[in-house]
Amino acid sequence: MFKKLLKWLRSMLSQMFDTGNEQDIALSEKMSSAIDMWARMYENGGPWCNAKSGIHSCKLPSIIASEFARLVTIEMEVDVTGSPRADFLQQQMNKMLDRIRSYAELGCALGGIVFKPYVQDGKIIIDAVQGDDFFPTSFDASGRMTGCIFVEQIRRKNSIFTRAEHHEYQNGTHTIQNRAFESHSSDSIGTPIDLSAVPEWAQISPDAQISNVDRPLFAYFRVPQANRQDRHSPLGTSVFADAVETIHDFDEQYGRYLWEYRGGEMALDVADDYLRKSPDGECFSMPERDKRLYRGHDVPTGDQTFYQIFAPALRDESFARGMNTMLKQIEMQVGLAYGTLSDPQDVAKTATEINASRQRSYCTVKDIQKALQNALDDLIYSMDKLATLYNLAPQGSYQTAYDWDDSIVNEPSQRKQMFWQYVIAGKFPFWRYLMEFESYTEKDAKAIAGEAQQGQVDPFADGKEEMQNEIS
Repeated sequence: MFKKLLKWLRSMLSQMFDTGNEQDIALSEKMSSAIDMWARMYENGGPWCNAKSGIHSCKLPSIIASEFARLVTIEMEVDVTGSPRADFLQQQMNKMLDRIRSYAELGCALGGIVFKPYVQDGKIIIDAVQGDDFFPTSFDASGRMTGCIFVEQIRRKNSIFTRAEHHEYQNGTHTIQNRAFESHSSDSIGTPIDLSAVPEWAQISPDAQISNVDRPLFAYFRVPQANRQDRHSPLGTSVFADAVETIHDFDEQYGRYLWEYRGGEMALDVADDYLRKSPDGECFSMPERDKRLYRGHDVPTGDQTFYQIFAPALRDESFARGMNTMLKQIEMQVGLAYGTLSDPQDVAKTATEINASRQRSYCTVKDIQKALQNALDDLIYSMDKLATLYNLAPQGSYQTAYDWDDSIVNEPSQRKQMFWQYVIAGKFPFWRYLMEFESYTEKDAKAIAGEAQQGQVDPFADGKEEMQNEIS
């Protein structure tokens, strides 16, 4: 459907919207094919997984996207403060932040996701538009998306209603144009209709302009890695884009692994005389276990004692080792640490190798967090402008603070020891250390720290070395 919508929009762009120039969808054939492939892999494993091929997906694409989303958002906190306007923005953001991991997963899977705010019943609703539901039309010199068409479809009885919403930012003005179409077949976008013909779109204005803005009023979260599908495209790529072929190979190899067990099931090859006969001379229908265990053979007369056990040695360990090697290759290709997908008991053992593997995952996650933070900054800016335009909250300044977790690269014991060194150096409060690593309540931790300051207890005296040995 993605490619079909792209074809329709490209052919009707100048007729649908007053663009003022010869604008086109900024999406190459290579990128549209890649996005379609990533979507199919994320949903059902890929085009190679079907009943005809007999290959079943191991769901690696969705697992990889989900793992990155978990690592990126596991300790994520966003606070908007500074004024009543800031409190209003925070309140509008909270529902969206409750689902931020799901949105991050979809963005990681398809290369990006757009957060598009709009006003409804005095509230700001945030629409998360997936990578195969938006069509970029323009970018600025820095690679920021400045124009885009968002497509929404509603199916009702024998009709398909399509709404194309075109956003374009240029010279401090953000323009929005909405056009609706009705079709009775999925083969065409249909004929133009009024927005009022669809109850859900009746309150939407066909044309709107918002002035005095310095960026588009939507936010594009882009996976921050080089686009090797189309080097000249500013669009993002899926986190598993570089591992598509290896994932394909792994799914095929997993099918062979399963067949090794099916083909290696024990069986008894016996002469037909060992099996009970029906009145018409045919073998009786047997229970499932017997069907799998006994296999009758028509043997020459005089050899009715034929009896042979079929129990080949399984090669499952060899298959498993090979598949584990492939998983480690996928981890390297997508930027995850060894042991995330592969067997954690079969990873590099030296401290240098372990640290390098974790650092790879840490750097990938930090880059994604930075990209997500930039997108949320743009989203909050857009919400602030809408709040002013529709008089939703008193005007006022706001500050945004982000808190990301960085513990994914450190072992708990290493993190504990590192913060103990901060305490000794006077760079981290002793009471916070007791809360964080020794499970004290804030009240008890501050009481102990207070006693230490008064000289009644000295945590850095003779017992310091013993405590450090215990930590390490």
